[in-house]
Amino acid sequence: MKSLVLTSLLFILIIAVTGCFNNEATRELRKWQVTLSKEDKQPYGTYLAYQSLKYYFPDAKIEPLSKSFRFTNMGDNMKYNDAGHSLLILQGLSFHIGDYEWEQIKQFMDNGNEVILFSSLLDDKIEAELNCYKVSGGEENYFFYSDTAELDNRNLLTIGNDTKRRYGYTGRSLRGFYSFREESLEKKKKDKLYASAEVDTATSSERSSSSADRNTSSTESNSTTTDNNSNSSGTTINIVPDTLGHMYNNPDFVRFQVGEGHLTLHAAPLVLSNYFLLQNGNLDYLTAMWQTLPKNINRIYWCDYYKRTVEVSSFGILWRYPATRYALILGISLLLIYILFEGKRKQRVIPVIQPLKNESVSFVETIGRLYYNKGNHNNLAEKMSMQFLDWVRSHYFLNTNVIDENFMRQLTIKSGLPEATVMELVGMIAEIKRNEINPNDAYLYELYRTIQLFYKNNRS
Repeated sequence: MKSLVLTSLLFILIIAVTGCFNNEATRELRKWQVTLSKEDKQPYGTYLAYQSLKYYFPDAKIEPLSKSFRFTNMGDNMKYNDAGHSLLILQGLSFHIGDYEWEQIKQFMDNGNEVILFSSLLDDKIEAELNCYKVSGGEENYFFYSDTAELDNRNLLTIGNDTKRRYGYTGRSLRGFYSFREESLEKKKKDKLYASAEVDTATSSERSSSSADRNTSSTESNSTTTDNNSNSSGTTINIVPDTLGHMYNNPDFVRFQVGEGHLTLHAAPLVLSNYFLLQNGNLDYLTAMWQTLPKNINRIYWCDYYKRTVEVSSFGILWRYPATRYALILGISLLLIYILFEGKRKQRVIPVIQPLKNESVSFVETIGRLYYNKGNHNNLAEKMSMQFLDWVRSHYFLNTNVIDENFMRQLTIKSGLPEATVMELVGMIAEIKRNEINPNDAYLYELYRTIQLFYKNNRS
């Protein structure tokens, strides 16, 4: 017996300790998850980058957008800004967008506003229209199994004209860049395997120089043929970008002119993470990145979309076009007005129905007072006994013709009351049935009290 108790205690202790370690491991794992949320102060949140905006753009009004924000809802107050430039910051891991939403963003930029998009996986329609294909990406959520993956992200990035100073950190993937070659989507997908290979300093330099040569020749080819791409919305896009930053000499931070504004793409969204900004002077990278934007920005919209999908709801399609949108608003408004006024006019007053009163208790009390006032105590005691026995028959289904010890025992079991209480009540009823007592006021009171106590305390 003692060994069994000790074994049980040891088992419970092992479970408790394992649970503590599991909870600690779970908390540590959640701490290192990629959220890119502006409220998240964990390593892969973007709290520091979001808070930095008020220091780099002190005159700008900062407005956060929800993760589910649809750009079909961009109104004129968001698209037009006569007092300066508006900046839309989109940051997350994968950015997919509907056709009409993309047209709305292009109108936003066409009016002289800026959009900067941090994304590891870019929508195909944006890549095709810009002739700008994302190479590598999507590894940000991978776990590290060795130090090699972390070391690959050291001294990886450069920005601006300072090519000697490199930025990086020991964290999740910053790898990914843009290619501007004329190629099919299938070939572009095959080329993504190219960036997932191992990179060392010598081979990465050779590969970077060859890629830079290809990009240069492609840029020259594009510039000799056409520099502009016009689309159905009338917005002019210059498909020859300005390169603002590199990943091993491959462009990962580029800017396209779209109408009067610009679209800036960054291939490594984790440069906004708290973990990146707190390492190796990487705050200078953020400073250089914000300084590439116009100075007279007075409105900033921040959207940490994380992983964005294309809108597919039928209601969203109806809401997309102004004619159907206004028709829906008008129809819903008329329906609400109809329900409000018609329902109010035709609704009758609902009368208050009083609940039925239990008159049987009053009747019994009246009869009892009548018998008592006449002084016929024997008759009243018999009536009280008969009523009690009828109650016993209907509730406990006992035979009340014979009042004996067997009846008393069965009543005690079914009522759940103490045997002494049941014995006292049954004894009084037996005396009344055999006419062995001439009840007085005190006897009637005791009989009534005992019966009421039985009703109150029985467990049925």
